[in-house]
Amino acid sequence: MLKNGTFSEGWTDLPPVGNLINQQPKGWTVRWVEPGEPLFDSPDKATGVPECVHKLADQLPPNEQKGGKDALILAGNAVYKIFHFGGAFGVELSQTVTGLKPGSKATLTVPVLAVRYNETDPFGTEIGVWVNGEGRWANGEEIKNREWFRHKVEFTVPDDGAAHIQIRFKNKWPARKDYFIDAVTLAAEEVDEDATQPKPPPTTSPPPTPTDKNSVTVSAPEGMTVITAVSDNPDLVIVVVPQGTKVEIN
Repeated sequence: MLKNGTFSEGWTDLPPVGNLINQQPKGWTVRWVEPGEPLFDSPDKATGVPECVHKLADQLPPNEQKGGKDALILAGNAVYKIFHFGGAFGVELSQTVTGLKPGSKATLTVPVLAVRYNETDPFGTEIGVWVNGEGRWANGEEIKNREWFRHKVEFTVPDDGAAHIQIRFKNKWPARKDYFIDAVTLAAEEVDEDATQPKPPPTTSPPPTPTDKNSVTVSAPEGMTVITAVSDNPDLVIVVVPQGTKVEIN
């Protein structure tokens, strides 16, 4: 279903931007707003390319490791970090999940943490989550400084059984900002592939070929019991079938 929700399954290095080499988590697509372009649906424009990297458990102090009082890792052994030291920026993580049961209800949960530093404008920190175009932005009124916020989107799976996921991070002011994302989950019902596969018709084995003149073969439809009796006449075989049964002798 959802791939690499813990960001612990490795990454691909993207083409460098100057000296910056961003990391694309396996299973996800990463894109950022180019400097000078509008920040998604905002008239504010990007002024820099953020750094997008994985922070592994052994790169963090104990209090920020999984289970620590300031944990930045919620699951697995890594967290994905998006940050810039002084630029306005926008980043999108996206993934398409297929094979879901059409018409079923599903919930995407995206835990995110923002380090806002001295920012006071609630709209300076915005994180948006959408599935198949359904979703919304959350801003600093919900996303508290250095606290995990679980962004949820509930949706109905469309007829094609696909969930197109978009997670966006926006920092509209040229100021320092860190975003962390980890333990993304999709609670959904998958299609039962066994139930959708056509079942092969029942097969019947051909009757065995008699091996000698004292052998006979009797075939009966499925569910019918054949009762045989022994006769004193070696050339006579008695077969008892239900009344009204059609008997063909070849």
